[in-house]
Amino acid sequence: MRVAILVAVLGERDAIGTDAREMAAALARRGHDARLFATSGDGAEPLAALDDVIADPRAVLVYHFAFGWPPGVDVLRRARCRRVVRYHNVTPPEFFAPWSDEYERSCRAGRDEIATIAALGCELYLCDSPFNAEDFLAAGVPRERTAVLPPFNRLDRLVEAPADFGLLDGCGRGATWLAVGRLAPNKAHLDLFSAFACYLDRCEADARLLVVGSEDARLERYNAALRERVQTLRLEPHIHWLRDVDEGVLKAAYLVADALVSLSRHEGFCVPLAEAMALGVPVVALDAGAQAWTLGGAGLIWDNAEPALIAASIERLRADAELRSELRERGFARVADAFAPARLEQGLVNALEALP
Repeated sequence: MRVAILVAVLGERDAIGTDAREMAAALARRGHDARLFATSGDGAEPLAALDDVIADPRAVLVYHFAFGWPPGVDVLRRARCRRVVRYHNVTPPEFFAPWSDEYERSCRAGRDEIATIAALGCELYLCDSPFNAEDFLAAGVPRERTAVLPPFNRLDRLVEAPADFGLLDGCGRGATWLAVGRLAPNKAHLDLFSAFACYLDRCEADARLLVVGSEDARLERYNAALRERVQTLRLEPHIHWLRDVDEGVLKAAYLVADALVSLSRHEGFCVPLAEAMALGVPVVALDAGAQAWTLGGAGLIWDNAEPALIAASIERLRADAELRSELRERGFARVADAFAPARLEQGLVNALEALP
């Protein structure tokens, strides 16, 4: 089978780039001719080289869709091959409205493209989660043309990587909260800081919060609001920012954490939840977007981010070894059942081989 995997920008370490790269590798292992196409990225061919593949009726185009990108829609329109839309979710623009006009416009364009792509009648809409699939179902895509396949990952590499604790040596030794993910409004770091401040006040005054994630210069208003919240709550001595970390430091951050805390208000999947489960780290999360589905019962999940509730959750996890052990075992089972590379590979092959 000839398979063209199309992504706007082929990243090396981001979730979409990882999904595309590992998808191509999985298909190659099964003997298929899988090629990556993007405007930029190591290992990607230019878009002009797509034409030969998408003109072949028996070939397959897999388009990774996560934001508005007119060239991607144009390729889908022109393709005479079988078309698969790999949907990673587009964040609603409302999350960015107070913070960035550029991001709001981009997200709005992406949300508008959902209806456009749905109307093209592609053979399959392959979504990261049932939550994502609802966008295309609401846009009129028949349920039988949708399927769910969690994103390909590198969990096995993270589990096997040596942990590098060097950057954490000066970060204190109290209770440790961990947040992993880019600094963006839908990730709700403002809520996280309020909950952490509550924990410091009520439970343990020398706790620490490790924040793994990079700032985006286009979100300077949001970044400034985060800094102001930290100052207002007097959290500076307790928060440790870890930006652009490698695999070893990331693993170390998970291993020293009492819990990964994700109060994000919109997630199409949330890879850090899977990483935490793979490493046996308890999770406290908000029941928003796909987070409850991704966890599959392997974490403490709440319908609100009330600071006292989140603080009490961490306090309970630290005091209750039986609960920690139970969540750890549930997490391992969830990863093995739903996110193991071999399962994802077989799920992808099954989906493509079933195409008309």
